[in-house]
Amino acid sequence: SLSALSSLLLLHSPFQGTLLLLSPPSSSSLKSQILHYHPHIEEITADLPSHHRLSLYTSGSAFFITARILIVDLLTSKIPTSSIAGIILLTAHSLSETSTEAFIVRIFRSLNRNAYVRAFSDKPHAMVSGFSKTERIMKCLYIKRLHLWPRFQVYVSQELEKDPPQVVDIRVPMTKSMLGIQKAIVEVMDACLKEMRKTNKVDVEDLTVENGLFKSFDEIVRRQLDPIWHMLGKKTKQLVSDLKTL
Repeated sequence: SLSALSSLLLLHSPFQGTLLLLSPPSSSSLKSQILHYHPHIEEITADLPSHHRLSLYTSGSAFFITARILIVDLLTSKIPTSSIAGIILLTAHSLSETSTEAFIVRIFRSLNRNAYVRAFSDKPHAMVSGFSKTERIMKCLYIKRLHLWPRFQVYVSQELEKDPPQVVDIRVPMTKSMLGIQKAIVEVMDACLKEMRKTNKVDVEDLTVENGLFKSFDEIVRRQLDPIWHMLGKKTKQLVSDLKTL
């Protein structure tokens, strides 16, 4: 997603209008990566007076901005929407119909139908959690086309091969206490999984201790249970919560 985003930023021209990159505080890592390749991008903050922000909105450059600042300026008519070429959302997987970003896009689309909206995500697993999450996100952002860029895609593969990562495998032997803790956790997980199998609500093939050692395990279980989550008993919900904690 970073490569596609960089290409989009390179193609941006000041004559098109100002480009706003909506970045939540949690995306500081992604923002730093973007700044590494595009150090000229500045940030519109709440510390700037309104007349200064107005001049930035009409400058034709690209800026980082938070949803809180943008929604306030939109609602108070302090942003000339006709001067905005487009909005880029950096963490599409975290959006929903009730998110501030979706509200921003809805207002922005009503004021400027010529501008574009692009949303990026580097967390495909988060995009498929729940019921039709991807479709719901696209609908609330008024986006019609979806582009998938897996690692085996030719352009992505070539880009990754240019600068392959250096992997250093360092293994630290566990102490006796660590081994005891690990054994206890595995036993508790096994007990929880046995109880989960009795519910007949999830695919038993995925319910193994080996799968439970991965971070995405609770997402796999929750994804299967989401459509019937409201029908589950308190015990089953507690088991899912316990597995996530473990």
